[in-house]
Amino acid sequence: MLSSFFPLWVFGTSTGNDVVWGVIILLCFGLAFTLYCVAYILRIAYLEMQEDVEVTEQGQEGICREQEAEPGECHSKES
Repeated sequence: MLSSFFPLWVFGTSTGNDVVWGVIILLCFGLAFTLYCVAYILRIAYLEMQEDVEVTEQGQEGICREQEAEPGECHSKES
């Protein structure tokens, strides 16, 4: 008696041929969480790259100021 009630209680179905909605829902939540994690990691990586670019540009401006060069000359010498 208990073995026939268990699948109905856990998965919402009592036969092997019906769709197992509990598994489908869990898979959907798992995929959504995975996509969220990937998007979060990509966003953090993008922000980190933008921060590195800003630091690099500030460093180049500091070099040009030390040489007392015009802003246009600084980029032409380094390129």
